[in-house]
Amino acid sequence: MAYKFTLSTVTDYAKDIDAIEGFYQNDLIFHKIKRDENITLSAVELKGPKKPKMTLVIIPGRAEIEHKYAELLYNLKRRSIRVLVLFVRGQGSSTRLIKNSPKCHLTRFEDYTEDVSFMLETLGVTEFVMMGFSLGGLICLDYLKNAPLKPKKLALLAPYLWPYVKVPDSVLKTFVHSLGKMPLFNTAYTSHGKEYKKVEFKDNIHSHDQFRYERYHLYYQQHPELALGGPTFSFVSEATRKQEELMKSNFDFTTPVLCICAGDDQVVSTAHCINFMRKHEKDIIPPVVISIPHAYHDLLNEDDAYRQVALNKALDFLVFGAN
Repeated sequence: MAYKFTLSTVTDYAKDIDAIEGFYQNDLIFHKIKRDENITLSAVELKGPKKPKMTLVIIPGRAEIEHKYAELLYNLKRRSIRVLVLFVRGQGSSTRLIKNSPKCHLTRFEDYTEDVSFMLETLGVTEFVMMGFSLGGLICLDYLKNAPLKPKKLALLAPYLWPYVKVPDSVLKTFVHSLGKMPLFNTAYTSHGKEYKKVEFKDNIHSHDQFRYERYHLYYQQHPELALGGPTFSFVSEATRKQEELMKSNFDFTTPVLCICAGDDQVVSTAHCINFMRKHEKDIIPPVVISIPHAYHDLLNEDDAYRQVALNKALDFLVFGAN
């Protein structure tokens, strides 16, 4: 299939490393947005022309950082669009929620959605399309359901609608909600949580592409202060509460939605994503669902065979007019 916009291949990425790094350091706008006296939010902007054709808002996944989007933004720099990558509290370079700790913590999921609304208002965004990856997909769905200012279109990449776990849903819910509310456990790492440590490529479940995987983790090795650790029980409890709320809700999609799932995802449950979207098949605007066979979770850093399909379909849908 021919796309209206083609992203760089991993060969292009390797060849253009120096240009991409220079672009990241010199050509982007790094915003620090004060939410209140305790929280400062981070946003990266690829500034378009005075009258851009479109504003694309991207909400990243859990534990992602600004630098991860360097290659994508470099690819989009001549496309006459404004791009904003927004990092909610505790993510990217936004204020950590446990001082002097790498733990990924959260006490109220709605804070994420309100952070997005606040940043859009502060940055003067009134018309936009939106893309969310993983945790960002869950945030986008909550935003779509509850925020007054809606995106024109929404693309979800491997949205975090339920974790990939091998225990019954009822057992998981009871476990995480119980510990998520207990004073001695709510700020503790979950059973598999810990500080950041690189997993060897051969053992990873995020990407089939060794070059992109190594580059991604090299940046963490060079900037260890940016590496976010695993989630706390409170974070997982709040995310689970929001997932349950969305699953049970009867709200209709009135915005075009494209959901792209990773066929071999071992981070989020592809089955839950597909089942959720099927519940909306009779909505005013039914969502379009695509599953990419054999792809791992990190569609932004995946092998070209998967990454090109996921990102090009999302960008064609959002920005370049293809459905």
